[in-house]
Amino acid sequence: MINPNLLKQLAIIVKQGSLTRACEQLHITQPTLTRSVKQLEMKVGAPLLTRTRYGVTPTEIGSRLAQLGERILAESEHGDEIIRQWHSGYQNEFVIGIDPLWEFATVGSMTEGLLYEKHLVFHLRTGSAAAQIQLLQEGKLDFLIAPAHLSVPQHSLHRELLFRDRAGIFAGRKSPLLAQKHPISREILAKQHWILAGAHAGFLDSQDNLMGSRAARMALTGSIRSLFHLLKTTDMLVCLPARLAMMCEELEPEQLLEVEGYQGTRRDIALWSHAESEKRPDTLKVSEVVRTTLSQLDQTADTFGLDL
Repeated sequence: MINPNLLKQLAIIVKQGSLTRACEQLHITQPTLTRSVKQLEMKVGAPLLTRTRYGVTPTEIGSRLAQLGERILAESEHGDEIIRQWHSGYQNEFVIGIDPLWEFATVGSMTEGLLYEKHLVFHLRTGSAAAQIQLLQEGKLDFLIAPAHLSVPQHSLHRELLFRDRAGIFAGRKSPLLAQKHPISREILAKQHWILAGAHAGFLDSQDNLMGSRAARMALTGSIRSLFHLLKTTDMLVCLPARLAMMCEELEPEQLLEVEGYQGTRRDIALWSHAESEKRPDTLKVSEVVRTTLSQLDQTADTFGLDL
């Protein structure tokens, strides 16, 4: 049986790319770390590291074992945190996936609602909905707050629509379209420079009939700050969930364009969870907290004139 500590040390060496830097992180001497590597190599019967002029790189088997060491490190750190939670009187930990735009728009209300539960610990994980719904299916998330309409497999998942929204077309502050007094035609939209945002997270309307044949100059997934920077400094257009985007307070009302014959498809937000997990009392409690927070936001947040 391989000593898990040896695998953890190998993972740190590979991550640092240097025995010297790995020694600094581990607070051990280089001869001690070298002995650990040799001990592991004797167990494997093959070299684990290749020395280069820039440090060390893993061999094929070294890379595979280092990946295992990374997982052991992560589990060890999580175990230490669970012990600290228990000593602090916390009863359980819940991992909640959050769509990046939702986090940006609702950070105050979300954190306030979760921190109200004194005996629970929450790990909020931000990322694209398409990636996170897979984590939810794998049991690595307890809940996911994300677009309600996702074109991804949704087996054994429960979805509850709680926040209403529609897609909208936003123009950068340097766009001449901001000066238009009348609804903008699709022909004019097709001639503009576009950004793709959240293309894999259920954010986008089907844009082929709006963008025309010109390819988008930039695509952003999960990068909300970069997106708002571009909308402040360029003439580019982007399609976003209009209500959430306006709630971020980074855009001016006139940047939401009125387009001829375009209302914007539904971009509602839902609470996703495992169908089976809803039976656990602690999960039901957290589900109710998140459900209440989303529902209150839906009822109290500005609709910005959208037909919801």
